[in-house]
Formats: sequence, structure tokens, C-alpha cells
Amino acid sequence: MPVNFFNPSCLTIITTKRVGISDANSDSNSPAFVLLDNEDKWDLTINNPNEREIEYRAIDYCINIFRTSDYDVKDEYADPSTFSSDAVGSNLIKRCEGFLFREDSSIVFFEIKTGIVKGWFTDASRKFEETILSFKEHHSDKVELIKNPIVSNTTKPRVPQNYAIQNRLLKDKTGLSIKIEITTVYDVA
Repeated sequence: MPVNFFNPSCLTIITTKRVGISDANSDSNSPAFVLLDNEDKWDLTINNPNEREIEYRAIDYCINIFRTSDYDVKDEYADPSTFSSDAVGSNLIKRCEGFLFREDSSIVFFEIKTGIVKGWFTDASRKFEETILSFKEHHSDKVELIKNPIVSNTTKPRVPQNYAIQNRLLKDKTGLSIKIEITTVYDVA
């Protein structure tokens, strides 16, 4: 059964100049959500000065994606062509928070980290790897819209030591590089 990353129940339309995305409910297995106020609770700020319509598509805790192959995200030599996924199964992949979508323009996957936990950047990179590989598998018509993913960590405002290694691994497997948002702000062009 194909994975539908455009499931309408995981959609929030953004048309305002500035909004925030919060992952405050992740401990209760709830997806990250959009906030229009309470800026102190924003984990990622979206600046949209031209008030374009942007779709926020939640993935983590909203879309079930199961690994259907022996692909091992922890294996740096794993061949991405062996990755396969489905909407049903028993082995959930690592999923990033979601993505921002502008029709016929761009797709930007993002991950929010809010704690100082060892290995946070490796975890984010692996989430991008599996999520993006699954997206490419199920939405091959939109692959050219995918831009470099963003990781936002409000508690670690600097580049992690393993950035070069994890970035190379993701680039080798997905063709994309991770953009670290030190300021936790993403500007929509």
C-alpha cells in the first residue's frame, strides 16, 4: 500500500507573514503543530513576508511509514536502492517532523530537536535519510522539488562535531545536504 505524504489529515495551510512550529507534544506521540502566537513556544519560525500559501505536512506521529526491506539506516554503507517502504507493516522507519510544501516550487523537510541529547544530529540525519528515501519512492513525480532539509535545535545553537560525516552520508544516500538553522528561522522565498 503506497505511503501518502499528502494525507489531508496531516495538513495545515500557512498564509500569514510569520508562524511558529512547535514539537512540544512529542512526548505524547502527537505531531508538531503550527502556532500563530506564544512565540516563546516556537521551535522553528517560518517567515513568509509575501504571505504565500505554504502547506505544512506533518509526518512524525501522523503518517505511518514501515520499512519493507532489510535496509539498515545505521549502516553507513547501506545501498539506498535497496530501501523500500509501505503504509502497512510492523517496522516503522525513523521519520522527521514534516515538510513545508509550495505547489510546484519546493519541498523542505525539517526536524526539530529541543534537548541536549548525545547523538541528536545523527538521529536527525537518519530521520531525514529514511523519510526522504520513502518520499522519493512514493512521490517520484515531486523529487525535483526537494530542497536541502533543515534541522532546528534551540538548545544547541552551534554546528555539531559530526556534521561533516553525517552530512556526507545523507548526501551520498539522498543527494541532499543538511542545513542547520542556528537561529531556528526558515525564510520562505
